[in-house]
Amino acid sequence: MFCKLCHLEKKLCQSHIIPESAYGSLYDDKHRFFAVSNIQKKFNVLQKGLREPLLCEECEKHLNKYDRYFADLWYLNGAAPSISKQELITIDNIEYHRFKLFHMSILWRAGVASRDEFLAVDLGQHEEKLRNLILGDNPGDPTQYAIFGYVLTSPNDCHVYQSLLAEPVAVELNHLKGFHFVFGGCAWHYVLASNIDLNEYPFILQEDGTLNLLRVFIDQYDPVMDLMKERIRHGWKKNK
Repeated sequence: MFCKLCHLEKKLCQSHIIPESAYGSLYDDKHRFFAVSNIQKKFNVLQKGLREPLLCEECEKHLNKYDRYFADLWYLNGAAPSISKQELITIDNIEYHRFKLFHMSILWRAGVASRDEFLAVDLGQHEEKLRNLILGDNPGDPTQYAIFGYVLTSPNDCHVYQSLLAEPVAVELNHLKGFHFVFGGCAWHYVLASNIDLNEYPFILQEDGTLNLLRVFIDQYDPVMDLMKERIRHGWKKNK
């Protein structure tokens, strides 16, 4: 079978679309988490993150260096916000190169995946452009496939919902197509464009390693509210 990244015929791994580290806080004491699909209208109990044969072992290792960096920064080193009393949270000292490529690889992996959970992610002509950038270890400049994030916060006590993960949704902002992925306490916005106007996107990840995250109360973010309604309807409780 052909690897989606290097396009060589090799044995493929069962590759995570969104890395296992993003699921960490979702697992209960039996190493299960609960996933709601708005497409399939199903409620599933899973013990592994969503995977499928995508990458050869070499390309899996290539992406793992980005995945490990994000996991170390966000979870082990505490960059992930746990409370958001301000409307804007600034995170400094991010290594732009690996952080940006981590998010670009999430977008690309979802775009080439065949699972129903990622049907909304249609990359079109950008699929090959993203593949070449990732394969070449090239994050591009900040205006190229720009990323920014919303911190998803409780309106009652401003605590961040770090244990949420939802399938991506297509969105449009300033007439440009993009996608929202929810993990790590944030809704990450990936702009599907090779160049953007910085005046229209002032909060994107900067090359100096600065990221400004906007606070959004959970009851104002419709895609997650749909997930939460399903969670309540099915009696989903952590450590059940």
